[in-house]
Amino acid sequence: MAQVKKSGNFQEAHLARVLVTGGAGFVGSHIVDGLLENGHEVLVVDDLSTGARSNLPANAEFVDFDVANDGFVSVVKSFGPDVISHLAAQSSVPVSMSDPNLDARVNIFGGLNVIRGAIEAECEQVVYVNTGGALYGEPEYLPCDEDHPIRPISAYGLSKWTAECYFRTMLPDSIPLKVLRPANIYGPRQDPHGESGVIAIFLRKMLRGDQVTINGDGEHTRDYVYVGDIVEAHEKVMKHGESLVVNIGTGEGTSVNEIFRRLQEVTGYGEPAHYGPPRPGDVRHIALDASRARRELGWEPKVGLIEGLKMTAASMRNADE
Repeated sequence: MAQVKKSGNFQEAHLARVLVTGGAGFVGSHIVDGLLENGHEVLVVDDLSTGARSNLPANAEFVDFDVANDGFVSVVKSFGPDVISHLAAQSSVPVSMSDPNLDARVNIFGGLNVIRGAIEAECEQVVYVNTGGALYGEPEYLPCDEDHPIRPISAYGLSKWTAECYFRTMLPDSIPLKVLRPANIYGPRQDPHGESGVIAIFLRKMLRGDQVTINGDGEHTRDYVYVGDIVEAHEKVMKHGESLVVNIGTGEGTSVNEIFRRLQEVTGYGEPAHYGPPRPGDVRHIALDASRARRELGWEPKVGLIEGLKMTAASMRNADE
C-alpha cells in the first residue's frame, strides 16, 4: 500500500488505513461511507451507545468497543492505522449539563486514549472532529472565525475544547493534527430520538403528526451544514499536508422558528409550534466563518438549506416505510 510517512498527506493514489471512532453514529457513518468510496481501508470502533451497526455497510470492519476504556490502545495497535479519525463523543448539551462526569469521561478521557493510541501505533495523522457550534460561546462577532475567543457555556463545549487542547499539547510534531470545527450538522441518519439535532427531532414529529416543541422563543440562530459537506471536508483535510484547524459551516444563522416554518413547507405539517423553556447551556446565536477552509482546502458548502431539508425528509420517510 502506497503511503507517505509522517507527512499526514494522502494525495491522489496514496490510500490510508483509517480507524474511525464513533463510526457507527450519524456523522461518523457518513464519513466511513466516504472513506470506503475513496478506496481507503477502514476500521470502525464504536460502542453503539448512540450509533447503530445498521448505519454501516457490510464491508466496513467493525469492533464494538468504548474508546474511553484502557483497552482501546490495543485495538489501535492491532489494526495499525495510518490515520485515526476521532468522532466518538457525548454530543448532547443537555446530557453534558446534567451529567458532566459522563461527558468528561467520553470526550476528554476518550480523547486521551486516542492520543496514546496514535503515538504507540505511530500514526501518520489524527483528524479530530470537534464542535464549532458549542465552542465559541456567545459570540463577540458573527460569523465566528477560528481566532474568535473560545469560551464555551456548556459542559459539552468545554469537554470538546479540553480534548482539542490535549491533542495540541500531547501529539508529537511527527503526527499532524487536523481539527474540524463544524457548525450544526444535519442530514440522513441523524437520531430523531436524541437530545440534539433539532431538524431530525422536528421532522420525526411532523411526519407522525405529533406536537412540536421549541425550547425558548425560537429566535436563537444556528448555522446548519449538511452532512455530505462534512464528508467532503473530512476527505480534503486528510489530504492536507500539515496540521490545521478549520471551521466548517455556511456563515449564515437560521432561527429555530425559521427551521420550523421551512419543515412545515417540506412536510405539509399544519399545526402550530408549542413553546417550552429554554435549555441550559444553549448559546443564543452562532454562525461560523469557513474562509480558512475555502482558502486552505478548497472546501465550500454545496448543499443549500432547503435542498438539504428535502433530502433529509425524504430519507426519513423512506426509513419509516
